[in-house]
Amino acid sequence: MGTLEIEIENQGGEVTYIPKRIKILNTELDIVEDFWLKGESHKTLELGAGVYVILVVFPSGKELKKVAKIQNRIITNVVFQLENISPHESHNWAHLSRKMVKSPITSNLENSKYLGSWIRLWKLDSNKWSVKELNISDSSSWTEEGVSYTLFINRGLQFLQVGGPHIPWRFVALPPNRELKCLIRPNTGPSALTHPLEVVIASPNWEAETILTLLKNNTVEKAKNLFEHSNLKESSAENLLQGKMQDPCSAAIGAYYLLRLENFDRLHDWARNLANWMEWMPDGSIIWAWQLIKQGQYANNVNIEEVRARLLEACERGMPIYTEGFRLLWDGLRMLSDTLPNDELVQKALKMVYGYVEAIDWNCTVTTFNGEHPVKPSKKSKKGTPKDLFGLAFIYNVPTKVLMDDVEVPEENTMDFSLESFPEKLKMSKSGSILSEKGEIFKSLQDMSKKLNIPVDKGIIDTGEFKLNLEDEIKQYRMGRKKYKS
Repeated sequence: MGTLEIEIENQGGEVTYIPKRIKILNTELDIVEDFWLKGESHKTLELGAGVYVILVVFPSGKELKKVAKIQNRIITNVVFQLENISPHESHNWAHLSRKMVKSPITSNLENSKYLGSWIRLWKLDSNKWSVKELNISDSSSWTEEGVSYTLFINRGLQFLQVGGPHIPWRFVALPPNRELKCLIRPNTGPSALTHPLEVVIASPNWEAETILTLLKNNTVEKAKNLFEHSNLKESSAENLLQGKMQDPCSAAIGAYYLLRLENFDRLHDWARNLANWMEWMPDGSIIWAWQLIKQGQYANNVNIEEVRARLLEACERGMPIYTEGFRLLWDGLRMLSDTLPNDELVQKALKMVYGYVEAIDWNCTVTTFNGEHPVKPSKKSKKGTPKDLFGLAFIYNVPTKVLMDDVEVPEENTMDFSLESFPEKLKMSKSGSILSEKGEIFKSLQDMSKKLNIPVDKGIIDTGEFKLNLEDEIKQYRMGRKKYKS
């Protein structure tokens, strides 16, 4: 027997905790070892002498492969390096946990299409939606390939809204974990079929996130396999439910998984408790309603009144956090509509949910739909910048006019402006246009950057009374910390 030591290098932060399936095959391509690695970067095994293929498979489907020769009483080290996984190291977590298309070099946030694109947070309190201030961590990373946020989120039903002058307004549900990962990058699919921006959301519970990804891809057997190996037994889904008070969204994912498997012995009353205890969360009511439907169908005795009450309860609470829940809500209401055709409340709920059906993106794991307001979904959403800039954070490039509107402009309506990378003195007008000493006129900072091929985020705006560091100013706009003038 010999010793095989497997190590995965160049991991950092979230990547370490993303479950990785390890397969070891012999020369006959028989699987001799099959296990999941989570929360650690190495594993030591004893194998018989011979040649083996070692596979590392991520939830995204990405595979790393190496061949190793095992010799008796010899330690063989096999090192996997996570290089070139994504355009930027801060994006690795998304590319390893989700199946993502590699963006072409020409697709980046410097494109004029994304100028002035923004995000803001909506939260439901006392049955009323309103915009709240975003809490964006300083550890977030801004690159032209995409922005990787760390967001701090309080408990409650919340949606992130994205939009811009050329970007349709869209809502993305946020699981209310204390800390969320969010990647926003240019979408590389056909423009007629996709939104210009791709938004990927993940909670810190990577077990639950992996199950959600596998359920979304309709690979239930792979999800089941995750729980049947190593420390990730199938009973872990029940543990997620038992921990619902600390992490209700992961509990919901565990419940969706058990519901898909129709494992009612493990679900028992946990789904009902989730519905009763998390009164702000539509998903619990939907899961409990469907447990009643499925169990009732087996017993040939569905409790229609309780199912009706729970599905209507879900609608009163708002849209579910997960697309799996929205699909079940839609199917459940259609079933009720057929059974109770004269029930006005059911028909009203069905009509309300249908409005979201036309606006929803079924390819996302969390509920995602186009619209101007959380209760006003629309197939063709508006574009532009909200009149009220409260709570707004610009994703990458900040429009020059926004920068100028937020400072005191001298009487002559121009300001002195200088750049580290440009030797000439510049003047900037209130409209955002820039005039060089040679008489060249640029429409905006971004127009100047493109035509002269120079960075424009490192500069000084001189108002005559005070000077503004442009890099610091832009960071405040990106972090959502800028207090806009009314």
